[in-house]
Amino acid sequence: MAAGTAVASSRARGRGLLHPEPLKRPAFDVKAATVLRATRTAYREHLAHERMDPEALQTLQDQRAIAQASFAMQHSRFYRDLYRSAGFSIGDLRDPAAFCKLPTIGKEDVRERFADFRTDEAISANTALNVTGGSTGEPLRILRDVRVPARALEWQLFHWWGLDPSVDIAIVQRHTKSQKDRLRHAASWWPSVRFQLDAFRMNEETIGQFLAQWQSVEPSLLIGYAGAISEVAAELLARDIRVHQPRAVATTAAPLTDPQRATISEAFDAPVYDHYRSSEVPWIAGECAAHEGLHVFADVRKLELLDETGVPVAAGTVGDTVVTDLNNRVFPLIRYRLGDRTAAIDAPCACGVTLPRIQPISGRQTDALRLPGGQVVAGEGLAQIFSRHPGAVRQFQIHQISDRSVVLRCVSAHRPDSARDIQVVASNLRELLDHQVKVAVVLVDRIPHAGGKVRCVTSDAR
Repeated sequence: MAAGTAVASSRARGRGLLHPEPLKRPAFDVKAATVLRATRTAYREHLAHERMDPEALQTLQDQRAIAQASFAMQHSRFYRDLYRSAGFSIGDLRDPAAFCKLPTIGKEDVRERFADFRTDEAISANTALNVTGGSTGEPLRILRDVRVPARALEWQLFHWWGLDPSVDIAIVQRHTKSQKDRLRHAASWWPSVRFQLDAFRMNEETIGQFLAQWQSVEPSLLIGYAGAISEVAAELLARDIRVHQPRAVATTAAPLTDPQRATISEAFDAPVYDHYRSSEVPWIAGECAAHEGLHVFADVRKLELLDETGVPVAAGTVGDTVVTDLNNRVFPLIRYRLGDRTAAIDAPCACGVTLPRIQPISGRQTDALRLPGGQVVAGEGLAQIFSRHPGAVRQFQIHQISDRSVVLRCVSAHRPDSARDIQVVASNLRELLDHQVKVAVVLVDRIPHAGGKVRCVTSDAR
């Protein structure tokens, strides 16, 4: 990968000088008071909750969690069957203490009983379909409750990072929209500007275009896949390219290692923040300015850390992440095993926010694929290759051998169209890799776990 001949700027042009955002603030305020009124209201509630007395916050979370479970049992066929078979009645779900005794669920449940998860409150006007391959290579579909102003949690993160919600943002992740959809999406963010580098297409031309746009817009925030951003940062340092200094860089989709953080911070001369989110449950936790773990959005997310038998682990002990979205009433995810691992931090944070904290997530590891022509394809985005055929496989893994050839390992779902769909995906992968390397399909019975989680993309090529 090469960064091209993008116009460089001095780092002295960074933080402290006039940014375009203040000029946009009046227009953004009008939008926040009208179109984004629900988001603004939710944002203010989140800010009020983030410094609550921990016991009061726990009570609030417990009440919301058991209310969500009670609602799901009454309105979702899946949870009605699950809880009844586990011996629970609706009367039992009046007691918040019952929540942690409820069965946990996983991706297999969502894949196999997607239609039964949907509640009778869900209609086309309040739902949106999300299809994801997931970081573990296990395709599934979920429904998002569009009535929930999830963007308010992003605003809360911005607040921690010293940013206004109106800032211009550069994004490094997978392109998932057509050109028409991207234009519509850009219009929805007005007056802010959001522009993107496709993590699937990081080469001399695309990175050059991205950096040229960067110099034109001068974004205050860079956000995207940890692996992809670190690749760009390493290239900037290798070629001694200096870009306009953002006020923050935020990474997600994979664990952020200390070397990656150092590389990114040096390349962009900005603080780097980690945050935890998933396709199933967006915005779970985020890092504050203290950089001492990630605060969980405990007023709208319940995050439990359990051992392999389902027993809560002590603070400081690594456990499996089990999350509950306390807001989604069209497709409840209650005590849902994400497949990640972390540990709780049992100490107050220097920033003053009282939301509980966790250590950085472990287990969400992906590699990039490197092509002979110098192009790098970010591993985080490759996790989505089965998004159009989620029923074809139960699991998959992409592995690049040292000779740069690629093996697509699949655990077939053994459905009538599985074999055909797997070949379609393999063909799409070959096209995505510009037919520069061989792609072989290997059907396997299982893909072994490493450290509690399957790495969706691995590479021996360097």
